[in-house]
Amino acid sequence: MGYDLLFQQAVKLHEAGELTKAENIYRQILETAPDNADVLNLMGMIAQAKGLHDQACNWFYRAAKQAPSSAHIYFNLGLSLFNDNKPIEAIDAYQKSIQLQSDIKETYNYLAEVYRSLGQTELAKQNYQKALELDSSYLDAKINLAYLQKDISTLETIVSQNQDNAMAVYYLSRLYDDEKAYQFLLKHNFPIYDIQLRLGELALTFTPNTAEEYFKNALELNHYSVTAQINLGNFAVQRQDWQQAEKLFRRAIELDKNSFEAHAGYAHMLQLSGRKSEALDEYRAAVVINPESAAVSNNLGLILKDLQEYIEALGLFFNAFSKDKTREEYQINIAETLTLLYYQNPDEAKKIAANWLKQAPDNSFAVHLNAAFNGETSEANQIYTQKLFDNFADNYELVLARIGYQLPRRFREITGPVEGTIVDFGCGSGLIGVAYKTPFSNLIGVDLSEKMLVLAEEKNCYERLAREDILSFGKRELSTIRPKLITAADVCCYMEDLEPLFKICTPNPLIFSIEQASDEVKKAKLLPNGRYQHNPQYIAQLLAKYYGTIEQHPTILRKENNEDVKGMIFYCR
Repeated sequence: MGYDLLFQQAVKLHEAGELTKAENIYRQILETAPDNADVLNLMGMIAQAKGLHDQACNWFYRAAKQAPSSAHIYFNLGLSLFNDNKPIEAIDAYQKSIQLQSDIKETYNYLAEVYRSLGQTELAKQNYQKALELDSSYLDAKINLAYLQKDISTLETIVSQNQDNAMAVYYLSRLYDDEKAYQFLLKHNFPIYDIQLRLGELALTFTPNTAEEYFKNALELNHYSVTAQINLGNFAVQRQDWQQAEKLFRRAIELDKNSFEAHAGYAHMLQLSGRKSEALDEYRAAVVINPESAAVSNNLGLILKDLQEYIEALGLFFNAFSKDKTREEYQINIAETLTLLYYQNPDEAKKIAANWLKQAPDNSFAVHLNAAFNGETSEANQIYTQKLFDNFADNYELVLARIGYQLPRRFREITGPVEGTIVDFGCGSGLIGVAYKTPFSNLIGVDLSEKMLVLAEEKNCYERLAREDILSFGKRELSTIRPKLITAADVCCYMEDLEPLFKICTPNPLIFSIEQASDEVKKAKLLPNGRYQHNPQYIAQLLAKYYGTIEQHPTILRKENNEDVKGMIFYCR
């Protein structure tokens, strides 16, 4: 087949959207005519249509070299340079196109778009107006100029007169507040990429269950959409469909290797699916792209903490903390990592903790940690405990299962079923309630953490839940309630002196746990992790002042660093 016929066939395929077939023929032509400017330009347009703007630019540069007087080639080059995040080069290409042919209205319009993206609004306005001077009815320029000037009234008029103009609808939605924009787009739900993507982003806030469908529509309309790929990847992560999520995030990174959101999303997926070493690499790539992201610094720190790289992890946690000092999750991660470092290198941990306290003297975590490291009692203990469990709530029961927590079951084995009112001090997420609830029991839960009480309420085991300090609640109400049993599972480890607890509980039956101290500890010892160990003999002597029958049941409280943590359960009547 001759050159002209091949070229005509390729162009027909190109116009019909058969891009790959057209590309194959163009490449065949270039084997014999490598400097054909028309074919080089068309190859660039195919790459452009596929969203491969870096490749498109290379084709257009080759075409411009062979046909330096072609305004259209420079126009195409400007479009791909802009989409390849090279606005300065795009301006140069558009200006060359204008020098070669000054009456193409689209060139001014697209040049204005570049200026607008750079925040150079006056230059953008001038070029939109030049486009309109060439054609006063040029609707795209009218819409763009109205959007630039935030002229809602003009855009509303354009939409009312051009109901099928998706660009006007889209830009008007960008000027409305999110709720109004969402309702507006639902009424103008065009099968256009930008509109489907915008609907997906808005639906994440207003109707999250519909958002995924909009992102699927957007991706169907634009197979090269990085944003759609990332959002669909996030939905796959929610379903724990790791294979699909990985496919989507890897494709997004392939399309845009500098996408912070793609690297961060992929890293999060790898972390959740247990592939920590790979997640580490992706988080590091994300940090390089955007070192200002507190969330990514925090997530990278979590992996390094698990790998026992405590110093590096702390650097990242402190970076996250410096970006957002109100986020308690970051503070807790610092506290936990400093505690782990203390067991490895006490002097270094004390030094870092002291510096944190110096930088943030009112921070309850820093105050508590410095006291704990120096074996001192802190007035911040109660605040620390409340905040700790508020942040711990979402993963509380998963962590307890992992460390072998069995106190509710052990309590029930020791006391047997209880008929009547049970007061559960430090009820947490309600596991004591699950262990004790029968048709003949009536449970009252008391805890400082509001988030824990929400979890406890979901168990439907408690007749009443109170957010209060247990001592305050006990002094005011126990004499009236007169419970058949008081429980305190894993509560006393946050109290140094237990006598006030025993005073308010007696004569009501009481079952509680302590973390057992070594023999040389006379009463109680504050650990670097902020918990107290107690001497069982001293506790037994103390209890004898208030109770006649005292049972002691040695137990394993949990696993910590793969070692059993010894404890004691006391049952007093």
